[in-house]
Amino acid sequence: MAKLFATEAAGRIVDRCVQLHGARALQRGHLLEHLYRDVRAPRIYEGASEVQRTIIAREILGRTNR
Repeated sequence: MAKLFATEAAGRIVDRCVQLHGARALQRGHLLEHLYRDVRAPRIYEGASEVQRTIIAREILGRTNR
């Protein structure tokens, strides 16, 4: 749950920052370009956010059925 929350929050924050700074934020060498790539990777490896939500839901529903 913490991984899902952290990666989704970081993604939203970096996306908003890129929107504020415009195309310049995605130029090679810009700090936001680096952060955008760094934040995108954990959303994909270690399980996509949708997969993480499915795992969390199964765990929660499994607890209520015990």
